Amino acid sequence: MFPGQLASRCVSRTTAAIAASATVFALLLAGCSDDSSSAAPAAPAATTMPAPTYQVEATKAGMFVVSYRNAFPKLAQGRDDAAVAAVLNHSCSEIKAGKSEADTVATIKKAAKNGNTEATTEEATAVYQMSTLMC
Repeated sequence: MFPGQLASRCVSRTTAAIAASATVFALLLAGCSDDSSSAAPAAPAATTMPAPTYQVEATKAGMFVVSYRNAFPKLAQGRDDAAVAAVLNHSCSEIKAGKSEADTVATIKKAAKNGNTEATTEEATAVYQMSTLMC
């Protein structure tokens, strides 16, 4: 291996390690929030979806927001944390109501729509899978 290749590998591994550390740090900060304060209800998503009937606890919603922003930057662009958390609340409302995976994925696609950017079925399915762990 040439010295330039070794340096390039080290830089990419360092960058990946920094990104992973930043994500873990953000998740830890989200887990350390004080839930005793009176938090305002989450703002509705930028769609015409009805208000979700289920509210996920703040720590889990914070972890979801960080994950969602990293995984789906185009769907998260220009949205505040409450609007991103509303996607989780909508999906959890559907899951808790006993809706099928297909129906819930369809709801997630509507809730995740960001202007002209629509979630793909694969993206909505990934959100569904994250939601089943957090609801």
